[in-house]
Amino acid sequence: MRVLGRVRTYTKNKNLVVEASEKPRVGEKVYDSKMSLVGYVYDIIGPVNSPFILVKVSNENIKPEALIGKILYWRGERRRGGKRRRR
Repeated sequence: MRVLGRVRTYTKNKNLVVEASEKPRVGEKVYDSKMSLVGYVYDIIGPVNSPFILVKVSNENIKPEALIGKILYWRGERRRGGKRRRR
């Protein structure tokens, strides 16, 4: 697991705003310190030098206000890419 960053606040739509230490791809799954699924990366905003990551909370049992100040993690697995062929 790789460190995604520290949760700064949350938006009106209950998205978490995370101060990024690394830059994952949109759609990556996000976990808390207990390795339970919190949500996924929804968007990356802000300056290139120090971006912020919006995390869409997908777990109904997690309250966004409880995660403020906590560190979140992501898998950071390399995806097998390549060019897709059209038919």
